[in-house]
Amino acid sequence: MRILATYSWATLPSLIVLGFFVWFANWIPQTRWEPPKLRVIDAAMSPAELAVLGQAIVRERGCLACHTIEPGAGIKGQGRGPNLDGLAARRAGGVEGGQATLVGYLTESLYVPSAHVVEGFSNIMPASDKAPAKLSREEAAAVVAYLETLGGTATVTLATLPDFAGAAATSATAEPAGDVPATPAAMLEAFDCLGCHSLVAGEVLVGPPFEAALLKAAATARGVDAEGYVMQAIVDPRAVESPDFPAETMPDDYGERLNAAQLYAITRYLVEGEGAP
Repeated sequence: MRILATYSWATLPSLIVLGFFVWFANWIPQTRWEPPKLRVIDAAMSPAELAVLGQAIVRERGCLACHTIEPGAGIKGQGRGPNLDGLAARRAGGVEGGQATLVGYLTESLYVPSAHVVEGFSNIMPASDKAPAKLSREEAAAVVAYLETLGGTATVTLATLPDFAGAAATSATAEPAGDVPATPAAMLEAFDCLGCHSLVAGEVLVGPPFEAALLKAAATARGVDAEGYVMQAIVDPRAVESPDFPAETMPDDYGERLNAAQLYAITRYLVEGEGAP
């Protein structure tokens, strides 16, 4: 009996501590994940209201996989696309030989990104009304409004957004035509990718094999998404070079040789493992 009493008293502090943490855990407000709600963007929204939605859209649709917003880093920043910080101030007067207003420039940059490629960057950006962003006109207006706030004040509305719909068909993001390879598999052949990279899992030629699992693992190790990692490996191979493979053997001009549609098609093909035997 005395032994039982001693045991009970000895365990009492532990029970008190355990009870406290159980109570505390249940006291914390519980959260539940819910899928994003459909955004309603209507003509009555002010530029400021559009800009708030535009900021969320920019982050959700993968724009920051290539662009950064780095105060004080200059136009280069650390992205595959120009640094967006201060963009509105830099392009307040549009661009020489192109759109004369900031809103015009920003809108054209979304719909026809090849129209005015910033010096030092490759022409790899897909039209924003096409995959992967697939912005509606309303969403494009929200994005333009947000971009205006990066160094300026939002002014655009749905009514004042310039109409560039359909113009992307003439840009470098248009689907390959003529004798240009029309499928990712044919592109890999045409651009001599398969001379160094194998589609067979585990088979190493000059460079690492095009194995979806390995690509995803490499992306995870770097803390980036698989598509962004593959795109960077293609257009800027020195940035993701592996000590296991000679860096100098990978051409660094694919950002110029591939248009955006081709780059996106190859990336999806590799990430989804469609070429695996």
